[in-house]
Amino acid sequence: MKTTKTVRTFYLYIVSLLSLIFLAVGVGNLLNTTLKATFFKEAEKRDYSVCYNYPYYYSNIEKTPEMSEIQLEQIDNMIRDYENWKEKNTGETCYKSEREKKIVDSLSMIIIALPLYIFHWMMIRREKRENEN
Repeated sequence: MKTTKTVRTFYLYIVSLLSLIFLAVGVGNLLNTTLKATFFKEAEKRDYSVCYNYPYYYSNIEKTPEMSEIQLEQIDNMIRDYENWKEKNTGETCYKSEREKKIVDSLSMIIIALPLYIFHWMMIRREKRENEN
């Protein structure tokens, strides 16, 4: 009986500690993202590598009279694709999507960890009160 109670107490404290750690990480990430989005906008610009991964480099490509119709069409498609990519993946558009992803991740951690922590900590307190009586 004593071993079971010890294992149960150990379990409750471990789960409480882990959920408290996840809660702190979630709140920290949310605070970090919020501060970068509102006050420290320059600090955010190096965080998201997706904003800088260009699909290809086309600035040295020049159309020449020797090129076939298919090659010219491919170059036009490549330039159009690059312009579309640049519009969607640079500037505020890129940062906004990455920022929203981080906020969702942080809120998910908080929403899951907070009830776990509260539940297990309340069980610890209840057992402690029962042992004192």
